[in-house]
Amino acid sequence: MKKNFCHSYNRFFIFIFVVTMVSLAAFSGCKKDEPTSLYDPNYTSLAQPVVDSISPSGGALAGIDIVTVYGKNFSTVKTENTIYFDIQKGIVQTATARQLTVKVPALVKDSVAVKVSVAGADRFSEIKIYKLIGAVSEFGAFKSFEEAYGIACDQTGNLFVSMLASNSGIGIRKYTPAGDTSKYAPKGSELYWSGMKVGPGGLLYTCRGLTAVFTVSQGAASSLYKVIPGSKGLSDLDFDKNLNIWAAGDDTAVYRINKTDKSIQPFSFVGNVRSIRVFNDFVYIGGKVDSIEAVWRAPINSSGDLGAFTKYFDLSAQPGYGFNGPSVNAITFNTDGDMYVGTSSADAVLLVKAGSLSMSPFYSGLFVPQSTVFAWGSGSTLYITRRTDGTSTNVIIKVNTQKISAPYFGRGDL
Repeated sequence: MKKNFCHSYNRFFIFIFVVTMVSLAAFSGCKKDEPTSLYDPNYTSLAQPVVDSISPSGGALAGIDIVTVYGKNFSTVKTENTIYFDIQKGIVQTATARQLTVKVPALVKDSVAVKVSVAGADRFSEIKIYKLIGAVSEFGAFKSFEEAYGIACDQTGNLFVSMLASNSGIGIRKYTPAGDTSKYAPKGSELYWSGMKVGPGGLLYTCRGLTAVFTVSQGAASSLYKVIPGSKGLSDLDFDKNLNIWAAGDDTAVYRINKTDKSIQPFSFVGNVRSIRVFNDFVYIGGKVDSIEAVWRAPINSSGDLGAFTKYFDLSAQPGYGFNGPSVNAITFNTDGDMYVGTSSADAVLLVKAGSLSMSPFYSGLFVPQSTVFAWGSGSTLYITRRTDGTSTNVIIKVNTQKISAPYFGRGDL
C-alpha cells in the first residue's frame, strides 16, 4: 500500500516538473516585438509654403469669387495644395510654384485667417488675414408681420419700399444704403403699390392693379397722375429716355403716357405683364401669354412709337421649365446688356447673357424663391423683393452683382 502511494506521488512530481520546464522553455523562447519607429532620420521636409498676397486685395465675394494667391513653394500639382479660410477649405483651380487660383468658400467675415499647406511640407504657411464679403444678404431688418411689395431706388441709392404690416397698408418706407430707415409717405387709399419708379422731380410714380398711374411725394399721400381709359389694370411701369411712361398689366395693350401732354397711346399686346423695363431703345416686358412664361420686346422708333413685340427670351422653353411652369416676375439689365430675370423657380434669379441669350442661375445656391420685384441702387447693388411662401412677402434681399445698372431714365441716369 505504502509502495503504491510513493510510486503515484513520484509520478505526479515528475509530471509537474516536466510541465514547468516545458513552459519555461516556451516563454524563454518568445521574443517581444518592438514597435517600428515613426522617425525617419533620412526624411527631409519640403520648404514651407509662403503666402505673400491675395488678389483682389480688398476682399472677395464669399462662395462666388476666384482669388489669386501669390507666394512661393506651392506644388505644381493642384491637389497637393490645401488652402484654408479659417477652418473651411477653398477649392484650388490652378497651381504653379508661385501662384494658386482658388474659389473661396461661402464664409462671410471681415477677418479670415488664410493659410496653405503643401503635401510633403511639415509646416503651414504663415497666416494672412483676408476679407470675404456677402454677395447676397437680407436687408432692412423686417419684422415677421411686415411685408414689402413695390420697391424703387433713387440715384443716391436710397431704397423706397411699399409696406404692409399685419395685412394692413402702412405707406412707403425709405432706407439709406446703410440700412437706416424712416417713414417716407403715409398710406393713402391704396393697400400697397406693386410697381414703383423714381421719376422727374424726385417723385415716386406708382401703380397697383388699377387703371391709373399715381405720384407720391415725401410726407404726402398719393396723387392721381393719369387715368388710362380702357386699361384693365397696371402692374408695373418705367420711363424711356424722353421721360415718357410705359405701363402694362394683365391686359390687351402696353400703354405710353406722353411726358408733355399726358396723352395715352396703346400698343397691342395680349398677356399678363408683371414687369416692364426700357433698355437700349426697346420696351421689354416679362410675364405670361397663354401657357408661356417669357420676356418679349418691341423697338421704340424715332417717333416714339413701338414696333411689333417679338419673343426675346422664352423661359418655358428652357430644360426643366415647360408650359405653365415657373413664372417670370421681374426683369432688369446691367450695362453689358445682360438681363436678370426674377422667377418663382428654385433658381430664383437667372442671368441671360446678351447676344447668345444663354441662361444660367445667378449666384447659384444663394437665393431662395421667389423673386418678385427688382430695384437697382447705386453701384453694383440690386435689391430684390422675395416672396417666401408664395403668398406673403417679408424680405428684401441686397445683392452685390459686381456690375452696374443700365440707366433708369426716370431718376436721371444717363
